[in-house]
Amino acid sequence: MSVLNQLRAFLRRDYLLASYSRLALTWQVFTVVLVAPTLYYLGRLIRPAASPHLAPYGGDYFAFAILGVALFGLLAASMAAAAAAIRQEQMVGTLEMLVAAPVSLPTLAAGLSLWSVLLAAAQTFLYLTLGVVVFGIDLGRANLAGAALALLLAVAIFAAVGLFAAAFVLVYRHSDPFSSIFAGLSALLGGVLYPPSVLPPVLRLVAEFVPLTHALRAVRLAVLEGAGLAALRRELLVLLLFAAVLLPLAGVLFRGAVQYARRAGTLSAY
Repeated sequence: MSVLNQLRAFLRRDYLLASYSRLALTWQVFTVVLVAPTLYYLGRLIRPAASPHLAPYGGDYFAFAILGVALFGLLAASMAAAAAAIRQEQMVGTLEMLVAAPVSLPTLAAGLSLWSVLLAAAQTFLYLTLGVVVFGIDLGRANLAGAALALLLAVAIFAAVGLFAAAFVLVYRHSDPFSSIFAGLSALLGGVLYPPSVLPPVLRLVAEFVPLTHALRAVRLAVLEGAGLAALRRELLVLLLFAAVLLPLAGVLFRGAVQYARRAGTLSAY
């Protein structure tokens, strides 16, 4: 079976499981419908001239914030999906069968994450659609190619962090604490709801070592200001460096965790 067919099988399985809990899907849509206008009316309190920190992004707080919330949701899902799925398989006793299946470990990790990531991507799309169609965000100058490249690198980085978390779950058979801590620190320092430039100098320095800072900065500049690849070069290079370091390291650690669980005979334990 090809990798594409294997991923399709994972997706179909998770879709069928999710169809039994349509209330959860409805709630995710309802959350977007609640958050988007909340950000819009909050943005009406913040005028462009009132906050010079928003000037590099066009001065519109609503556009700034809804991009931050929408993209952070997608990246957080990319990070948490694999670990959460593996823990679920442990709890229901099906992890050993999945690992024994003729599927490569990268395909297994991607397949277990795919449904959650696609669902989060749909939420991101809904946020942006509401922002443009209902609340009038102007994307006429958007550099979609630059934004897509930055987002792709960011998803790869957060997925790598998710593999660290998945490795922890495999070894210790317990929900990992790292993804929540990483997500919280990223939200605090990375500029989801406010530019990192408002932070104290020490935290601004720390924020430069947070991948989300560079991802959101690049996407916002590309989408709201139409910044080209030359203007985004610094942020893209930093994201590329994060990805080049974290992805191979996470792959090795995840493979090692699977091999350890096999040797210890704990794949069927929870």
